[in-house]
Amino acid sequence: MQNIASFAQCPDISTIFPKDSIIICADSSYKMVLPAKPGVSYTWSTNETGNSIDIHQAGKYWVTVTDGACSPVTDSVFVIFNSLILIPNINDALLCLNQPAPPMRAYGQNLKWYSTALSADGTTAAPIPSTADTGITYFYVSQTILGCESPRARVIAEVIDKPTFDLGENIIIPCGAPGVVLQTVEQKYTSYLWQDGSSKPEFLATEAGKYVLKAENICGRLVDTVETVLCNTRCLNFPNAFTPNGDGKNELFRPGTFCPVTKYVFTVYDRFGRQVFHSTNPKEGWDGRVNGKKADMGTYIYYCIYDDFMLKRQLMLKGSVTLIK
Repeated sequence: MQNIASFAQCPDISTIFPKDSIIICADSSYKMVLPAKPGVSYTWSTNETGNSIDIHQAGKYWVTVTDGACSPVTDSVFVIFNSLILIPNINDALLCLNQPAPPMRAYGQNLKWYSTALSADGTTAAPIPSTADTGITYFYVSQTILGCESPRARVIAEVIDKPTFDLGENIIIPCGAPGVVLQTVEQKYTSYLWQDGSSKPEFLATEAGKYVLKAENICGRLVDTVETVLCNTRCLNFPNAFTPNGDGKNELFRPGTFCPVTKYVFTVYDRFGRQVFHSTNPKEGWDGRVNGKKADMGTYIYYCIYDDFMLKRQLMLKGSVTLIK
């Protein structure tokens, strides 16, 4: 950087430097130059005698200009290296996958944006980050005050996805084990909530039952459910009697279900081998009627074919039930 001072011709010469101080940008070079005129000599505070000197540090500098036709004139100037230009205030951005993104933000004077920390060319237009993929992108921004550019601040744009997890299929708690751990891979900036109010991404299931996990972040929300059963639990359990007498208790003959049943065929026969009830829905039951009429008291035979969740294979159960009025 070069600055040319000036002074008037004798006899009107009053000052050599037009200002009392000069501000120089930090980490830059500066040459102070006076007009080179025949018959004029220069004596600087640095003991140099040319019409220019190189400035490497802040301080007070003076020069005496001597012209044979005029009296010597001395003037001084303060040189200040502006090393106090702070980086601009920044805002990192957290964005959602495939959602529109606003321009990056920073606060300062005469901002300039760069794609890398060492880019030579910057732009005054704030960049708009891409949200086509998850991950982090870095941008750099500086501010310029009194002609001096600050160091570059790094600004982060991070793209995340909405919660994505799967607790999996229904789970058997092994015999003798304290439980099974239900878990998901933890996602940044995501909160988790289990059915009991706990907020970790994993949960120790110690009993048979239904477990629910809710996950939420700025991009969305997801709820998933899984059921656990004990290793010694049969999926279906049939009673040995029922009482369809209209008192509201034990009115239907149907199995109790203790784990998921995906395939189910249930048939009831009387003692003569005649079919009195048939269903493929484990929630349905025989109400003790045949063709709309109350069936006789006595013993009936049932068959049930179903896919056993515990044993992971198809089973057929056969048994008898007593109809009591």
